[in-house]
Amino acid sequence: MESGRGTEYRRRPGESIQHRRRPSEGGERRRRPSEGTEYRRRQPEGTEHRRRQPEGTEYRRRPSEDTGYRRETSENRKPGRRAPEDVLYTQRSEKNTEHRSGSRGYKPRYRGNIRRIRQRNLRVGIFLLVLLVGIAGAVNAIKAKQQEAAAQAYAEQQAKKESQEAEEKEEDNGLKLADESEKDQWYLKLVNAKNPMTQEDVPEVATETIDANGYQVDARIMGDLEDMFADAQAAGHNPVICSAFRSWDTQEYLYQNKIQRVMAEEGLSQEEAAVEAGTVVAVPGTSEHQIGLAVDIVSSEYMNLDEKQMETEDQQWLMENSWKYGFILRYPLNKSDITGIIFEPWHYRYVGKEAAKEIYEQDITLEEYLGAEPVGSSQAIESDSEEETLE
Repeated sequence: MESGRGTEYRRRPGESIQHRRRPSEGGERRRRPSEGTEYRRRQPEGTEHRRRQPEGTEYRRRPSEDTGYRRETSENRKPGRRAPEDVLYTQRSEKNTEHRSGSRGYKPRYRGNIRRIRQRNLRVGIFLLVLLVGIAGAVNAIKAKQQEAAAQAYAEQQAKKESQEAEEKEEDNGLKLADESEKDQWYLKLVNAKNPMTQEDVPEVATETIDANGYQVDARIMGDLEDMFADAQAAGHNPVICSAFRSWDTQEYLYQNKIQRVMAEEGLSQEEAAVEAGTVVAVPGTSEHQIGLAVDIVSSEYMNLDEKQMETEDQQWLMENSWKYGFILRYPLNKSDITGIIFEPWHYRYVGKEAAKEIYEQDITLEEYLGAEPVGSSQAIESDSEEETLE
């Protein structure tokens, strides 16, 4: 009888038919693959087992040492094969083969090489950074130099423009004003209500006593003042100094004393009395007596501080000749809208001989000579003199 698998069996007498599978050659019994399992052929001994490639993936054989694998080119490549992947694969295979065979054509990157490469890249990066910083610094220096040159050119242009404007103004007015270089000189210092001083701004004055009454002036004007009094006496006149240098404390005392008198006489509040006192006595910091360059001079024949002082022979001589010694009549007639002080025919100010000559000949004030802003008649005070010494 024949079984279902083609194996012959002989039935002995009395035996029942058994469906048995015939053993395979060699005596080994092979297991029948289960349903749904793909049968895989056993590899011969000595053959490397390779993992089955997924469906749709082309199997490529890896070259071995004993195989003469030939690199693919565009000439020997088989039709339909993808050149980039195949060529890449063959290139890698050749490198691996050469490395294993000890060829000098390919050298792998060891850790030492990687460290040297990193150090080289670090040095290059530092060099580039330093180079960029240097370039940026050079650019900033050039820009700063250009800005400085532009600022200097602008300042020169402005100075030239101001000089031209001053010359035009001088030509229009027909006046000769002080040079810009002389306006900062100590003898041309301007002190008034528009140009006040703080207690810290008051210059330190080295004073000398001018007469037996103890009046003091700046030591730098002592010689010209003595010459003026000597020439006046030689001409038969006898002028007298009634006020000269005042310290800050002295001017403060005069101002506060005037406030108290106004409050007592007129019954005003302290704020109102301070405003009223400021129209009679100079507020501390606004009097020329505080810089030692001003003197109040009266006639020995008439010592009242009023307009009649100008009618005396002593005062007339001073008005005509004081400029020769560097002094000017500081608050002349009809100039209170500029000086801020009423007419004082006894107040003289030292400005230097050259400036005094130009001011006298042009019949102008110190504010006009310096090109300063007028104080205004609304701020004019009645006197800048030391009243208490004359009572």
